[in-house]
Amino acid sequence: MILSTDSTANLPVEYYKKFDIKMIPMQINLDGKVYNDLSADLPPKEFYSKMEAGATPTTAQINEFAATEYLSELLKSGEDILHISFSSALSGTTATMLRVADELNTKNKGKNKIVVIDSLNAAAGEGLLVMRALALKNAGKNIDEIAAEITALRDKASAFFIVQDLKYLVRGGRLSKISGVIGNLLKIKPVLRVSELGQLVPYKKIISRKLAIKELYKILTEKIGDDKMIIINHAVCEDDALKLAEKIKTELNVTPIVTDLTQVIGCHTGPELLAVFFFAK
Repeated sequence: MILSTDSTANLPVEYYKKFDIKMIPMQINLDGKVYNDLSADLPPKEFYSKMEAGATPTTAQINEFAATEYLSELLKSGEDILHISFSSALSGTTATMLRVADELNTKNKGKNKIVVIDSLNAAAGEGLLVMRALALKNAGKNIDEIAAEITALRDKASAFFIVQDLKYLVRGGRLSKISGVIGNLLKIKPVLRVSELGQLVPYKKIISRKLAIKELYKILTEKIGDDKMIIINHAVCEDDALKLAEKIKTELNVTPIVTDLTQVIGCHTGPELLAVFFFAK
């Protein structure tokens, strides 16, 4: 079985090769140039510096042509393909992947098949499900067993995060303009989360970034379940991410995965996002 996902799973780049996970990138348009998500041609520091200077990058979901080419190539292996996709509440990518998979499965006439799962998660919330699917694959589960378990786990894959400036979420339509303006005027650093429907929603209003980071840790300790896999994503605030990771390691005896936020998601959050992902109780 081939395990597949898209770039918004926000796993460390080296994981895709190390664990033989196939990945299709989304794309960013910046200053008239198109880049693949996670491209080395667009380093995070350069990307966010341009955003802070006033650049307004846009993102593109995976289109039918790219999805068809990608999945058709994977089918040539003769193996079943399990693809875990970005939340359908935040992008049309999942709908495209499902439609293309249905067409290819029909043409393939019952040979190896493609199963697409809507992660209902963003960034490493999606990545958590990919890593769990990998563990199930290594344990010898078949594609239907893995798909059933991952679908059942979606509600437990939890994502909590803070951003430095709400304007990027407002501009991208992820937060209402009124909420964004009020939040910025009051210097509020709200903790946000990804809901069970895969949408971004406010969780708690905090008056400073320092207290908001403490709140992320508190939420983690209160809500984490028996599965102690933890991923931290950050957008050019590595010091904050590493301090949080060290606190988790020292006090919970768990070493989190720490990785840069992908540029596609960073387009909508701006610099200095800090996010923690885990399986809740």
